[in-house]
Amino acid sequence: MTSYCTRLLQHRRSLLASSLLCGATLFAAPALAQEAAANASAVAAEAPQDEAIVVTGSRLVRTDLEAPSPLTVVGENDIKLSGSVTLENTINKFPQLASGNTSNVNNGGGSGVLTANLRGLGATRTLVLVNGRRFIPANSDGQVDLSSIPDALIKRVEIITGGASAVYGSDAIAGAINFLLKNDFNGVDASYRYGQTFEDDGASHKIDLTVGTNLDDGRGNVTVSTSYTKRDPIFQSARAFSRVPLDTIGGQLVPGGSSAIPGTRIGFSQAQLAQLVGVNLTPGGNCTTINGIRFGANGEVLPYCNPEDAYNYSSFNYLLRPFERFQISTIARYELGDNVELYGEAYYVNTRNSSQLAPDSETPVTPGAGSGILLVPNYATNPGLLPAVRNFFVNNAALFDPNNTGTATVIGAGRRYNELGPRENDYERNSFSLTGGLRGSFPLLGSDWSYDTFFQYQRNRTDSTTRNSVSATRLSQGLDTVLDGNGNVVCRVQTLGCVPVNIFGLDTITPEAARFLTPPRSSNDEFQRKVAGAALSGVLFELPAGPVALALGTEYRKDEFEFNPSPMDLAGEYGGRSQAPVAGQFSVTEVFGELRVPILKDVPFADLLAVEGAARYSDYGGDNSPVGGVFTWKVGAEYAPIDWVRFRSAFNRAIRAPTINELKSPISLGFTSGTDPCIASRNPTPAQQDLCVLQGVPRADLPTFSQANVGFYGMSGGNPNLTEERSKTLTVGAVISPPFARRLNFTVDYFRVEVKDAIDRINANQTLNDCFTRLDPNAATCQAIKRFANGQIDYVSTQLANLGELKVEGVDAQVDYRMDLPFAQIGGENATLNLSAVASFLFERSTKVLAGQEPTDCSGRFGGGCTGNGVFATPDFKLNLNATYNSGPLTVRLAGRMVGDMKLYPGVTAPVKEASSQWYFDAAVTGQVMEEVELFGGIENLFDKQPPIFGTAISADTNTDPSLYDVVGRRFSVGARLKF
Repeated sequence: MTSYCTRLLQHRRSLLASSLLCGATLFAAPALAQEAAANASAVAAEAPQDEAIVVTGSRLVRTDLEAPSPLTVVGENDIKLSGSVTLENTINKFPQLASGNTSNVNNGGGSGVLTANLRGLGATRTLVLVNGRRFIPANSDGQVDLSSIPDALIKRVEIITGGASAVYGSDAIAGAINFLLKNDFNGVDASYRYGQTFEDDGASHKIDLTVGTNLDDGRGNVTVSTSYTKRDPIFQSARAFSRVPLDTIGGQLVPGGSSAIPGTRIGFSQAQLAQLVGVNLTPGGNCTTINGIRFGANGEVLPYCNPEDAYNYSSFNYLLRPFERFQISTIARYELGDNVELYGEAYYVNTRNSSQLAPDSETPVTPGAGSGILLVPNYATNPGLLPAVRNFFVNNAALFDPNNTGTATVIGAGRRYNELGPRENDYERNSFSLTGGLRGSFPLLGSDWSYDTFFQYQRNRTDSTTRNSVSATRLSQGLDTVLDGNGNVVCRVQTLGCVPVNIFGLDTITPEAARFLTPPRSSNDEFQRKVAGAALSGVLFELPAGPVALALGTEYRKDEFEFNPSPMDLAGEYGGRSQAPVAGQFSVTEVFGELRVPILKDVPFADLLAVEGAARYSDYGGDNSPVGGVFTWKVGAEYAPIDWVRFRSAFNRAIRAPTINELKSPISLGFTSGTDPCIASRNPTPAQQDLCVLQGVPRADLPTFSQANVGFYGMSGGNPNLTEERSKTLTVGAVISPPFARRLNFTVDYFRVEVKDAIDRINANQTLNDCFTRLDPNAATCQAIKRFANGQIDYVSTQLANLGELKVEGVDAQVDYRMDLPFAQIGGENATLNLSAVASFLFERSTKVLAGQEPTDCSGRFGGGCTGNGVFATPDFKLNLNATYNSGPLTVRLAGRMVGDMKLYPGVTAPVKEASSQWYFDAAVTGQVMEEVELFGGIENLFDKQPPIFGTAISADTNTDPSLYDVVGRRFSVGARLKF
């Protein structure tokens, strides 16, 4: 610790601040937490004892950083030296945060909104603030994109866990993360950073320029910061662990992929295969299982071997998404009088990012024909089909056209449209926020009371463009062909610029047909927010133990969202994948109050005893909001029996109102990884086999039944009848700074969060597990499973509801120590070594979504619905170790971060039973080469640790969890900073 931490320890009223902020701010980026603590604690140490300080998680006026709830702080140098160009990669390394949507999440990462996820309760339950106020919402869930926060202006970040709805309102069930920005910068700060992996990919450039000036002898300040960032992508094919999808066959991980293949595959049951005519189904070479046919060159009909003929989609998919950003931020303040200050903030950010997937693989369907059904008109004479294909349909008319209609019915075909190129999803986000307000103080009741009034207007627009996505309507139209008067193959219906299409056979789609099938699919959404608020805080009166502090306030917020899909979506051209318009809004009016009462001070067995509480009433309206009026509250206490031991506890009752997305999103299909309980490798019991047959799996196929794809579709959507979630949070902790080791600090905190009526969906894997546990074909979960005629799962129906119960429980513990190194001084400057460690134990992270069902505890587990596409793993143990040396112009930092071992969820059958603990080590160095010039650099993942392998059925298309583990590998960053 630096000397101000020692000074803090000399003040009993600052004991909590010193121990918390000098010992609890560790994280495993190259920059270490001790300097972060220094930056934060200086707020209290450098200010007079009577100067007002506001701590995240409270609105009370304080003279130090005491608070009954756990608080973690990270300073600006930790952000600057993290080596990451997006904030989520730095923030998510804190033990209090679980993995969330990151730059490494490609399939399932949506529009690239980078989020924070406290305690694994989800990004919608984590409130993100900037300067104590809500920041720009980036999607219909109102989530903040961390990449939109101007990191060059960050002074410190305060993370409050244990719930904060009574203080900040909805969304703070898990807690809040508050980014505090500089408002007094004077001078010029320019920096450039270059980063790259040791595999020569993923290059990044970041340029920051901050200019600030004081006004009128310090009465005001204007600070302007601009930033430009660009990062190149990394493809899954560039790393050995993700180069080939690993499927589960015969209880083993084997090279596999998707059953949607170039040329088209048609799946059949064993009984149907036995009926095929004119097809040689004798496999050549290795062939594990024949469960269908495929069309090769010139339409030749061949057996489909699973997994040998599966398609490797990894070469097209991103492992690290490309990213480009331009920001400009302005913060200004000016004292209009002795006790009145006018302030304003303006932020603008333009962000571009992309996701990319292998060529389209959506099941060819004919709109209106039924799920998974493709109709091929006039198959016997259709001139657009190759002769071998026509003969195949004619020879097997008993299967494809039993009623002799002249139209072939193909169910559940898989086609990889490789002729079209990869699916490209480009997202451009333009966001801005304007804030203006007045703050100051006035005398009341014998002391100065502070006030703050403000108004905010925020707007975010996201423009999305998808290329090479096949229109089901145009495919159906292009398959219906005839000959014109000149003998040319043309579409029967000449609209939309129709071009004949043939999907049966390799490389059969012409460039002209490709352009016809895939018009650019552009959509946009817009979120607008208006907020007005006022707060008042001060001292009511003095007690023998100290001042009784009070805070009161009110706030009005209105959120409006609108989504406008492409004209093709509005016309229903993509069948079940067509997007529908969404529009919704709500408003909330709130009043709140907070009170702190000191009871004892400087008496035997009570150096300090104080209690505090907060309450908030919120009235929701707009679009006939189902929430109405709700009440939240908290109580907390601090007790220090002696001046070097402090106990703290808080209890919160919180709520979370449903988001516009949860209320209004239309029903849609989305792909998810998972395993069918009916496949032979899962060893279904006789009763489970009977249920499989009732659902549509041919009994004769059961001994060899295998899953044709790496997952299936889930059908889900919003629910306008949702009501608010309700939660209870308890934290109990202690802070110890023994006088016999004044540079040694311990903290420990127990936490428990329970959420009732949680807004959740029974995801596809949970639905399957529940159905095949109940074994009741009439159960809701069994009715939600839809299969094709060959037994393969078509989709699993799910929908949001207030049906969940969430619970997290665990302990955070941390320790730090500082020592002087007089023998290691540079240039006569004092040398110090800071050592610190923090551990987070998660005893439980459970979800209960069905009445009568045992909770699903995902803490430290994978599989069984705990992991998968868009479902991120939650380790039960995380440990960070840090050491930093500083003397004069030189700082050297080493960090170790450990993610605990993970185990397969009980009852789930998979080749991988356990993933060992993963250690990552980072290093960073900074050097002041001249008074105005600083050089810096660092290496992350020093030993190039590779992630554990789970396979696609358990995790996602990277064979691992890209949100939790380091999938990029060893990388470096170097840069220079000029300050004057």
